[in-house]
Amino acid sequence: MFKLIKYELRSTALTILGICITVIVANLLLMTKKGSWDVAVPGLSICLTIGAIIVIFIASLKIMSKYLHGDEGYLLFTLPQSGTSILTSRLITALIQISIVIFVSLLMFYLIVPEEINLSFFKALTVSQILFSIIAYIWSIVSSLTFIYFCMVIGKVAFKGKKLGKIGSFIIFMLISIAISWLSFKIVALFPQTLNLGDSSIANNFTSSNSSVQTFGGEFNINIASAIFDIITFVGFFITTTYLIDKKLDLS
Repeated sequence: MFKLIKYELRSTALTILGICITVIVANLLLMTKKGSWDVAVPGLSICLTIGAIIVIFIASLKIMSKYLHGDEGYLLFTLPQSGTSILTSRLITALIQISIVIFVSLLMFYLIVPEEINLSFFKALTVSQILFSIIAYIWSIVSSLTFIYFCMVIGKVAFKGKKLGKIGSFIIFMLISIAISWLSFKIVALFPQTLNLGDSSIANNFTSSNSSVQTFGGEFNINIASAIFDIITFVGFFITTTYLIDKKLDLS
């Protein structure tokens, strides 16, 4: 698995480097306008950050698409690697790629942000809040990519043609997304109990809420039922994807 991660990082190094250089150069150009574009400079820098994240996220999806519909798949899926190793390496690689781009983008934003924007709230963050934020960040990327990869793989299995497989994957993605959103909404409505992770003690931190995740005053409130549902769906998508890769995937 680690060899796959190393191989993928090498193959996408130029893409990551190109995105990072673009972000750095563009932000350096914005720094020259700090005197006259005080409001526009941070706004444009945020737009650059969002754009860079979208580009690297799409690049991560294209890699999986090439494996499923391109010649690269014949090499990858014939290796003595299980579906679990292949999917895990893809998720770890994507997480590393996205994290590098986000780090560079946020660093450049910090360097050009005007002094009047107050960043002192970072100093008020506790260790538990920082830890939860990191876990939530990793979870959002890994769970989202797992779901999308599941749709791509099942589309490839169900629809043999290249174009038909991509269209089928998109349709499956839309249908399952709507179904999951509806179920999640119903679950939160039926079981509104949340767990407050903002305090040092978990005891007596149970409340009720009609949303899956809330942030208030530096506290994080997670709907318990929704969190369990998200974990179950993630495990289901992961196991199904690895099974399809091992048993059902036909690259012809």
